Amino acid sequence: MKKSEESEIGNALKNLPGNLATLIKESLDSKNPEKKLEARSTLVNMGKNIVPQMHKLVESKSDLLRMETAKIIELISDRRSIPFFINLLDDKEFEIRWIAADGLINIGRRSILPLLRSIRDGKSSLFFNKGAHHVLLGLLNEKERGNVNSLLLSLDNSQQLGEIAPVEASNAIKLIFKRTNRT
Repeated sequence: MKKSEESEIGNALKNLPGNLATLIKESLDSKNPEKKLEARSTLVNMGKNIVPQMHKLVESKSDLLRMETAKIIELISDRRSIPFFINLLDDKEFEIRWIAADGLINIGRRSILPLLRSIRDGKSSLFFNKGAHHVLLGLLNEKERGNVNSLLLSLDNSQQLGEIAPVEASNAIKLIFKRTNRT
């Protein structure tokens, strides 16, 4: 680990309670895989109580800390993490984007509407659109996928980046959530 990354991790963890900071440092230890997994498991078992502190850490400049924090949040699967995972779909690191997509899928169908709203409101990049496509394929049933096929195609087509997806997401919200008017 580079000195600058060590410094960034130290700064990010300095305001956390001692036991939480210690466990996170241990979960970052690539030299001792057994200790790393044990620390991660302990953090996950702490559950939803640590989610707010973990959300602060996913904004770190340290790729390693963002990745480990995202993994822990993914395993906890708390709905409060939806906006953080949506933002991480656009992370520069592939592994973090993948964890974020899996996190949204693990949280389940309650991730669909916030994701569609983000698309509708213009959140768009090649990375984000690919991640959103993956999440929607994982969460929508076959009939819903058929109903929103044009949205899925626009998210998968980098040539139409940002052009059609917002309109299609708006239509998808109406189709999938037609029983409620909470858009």
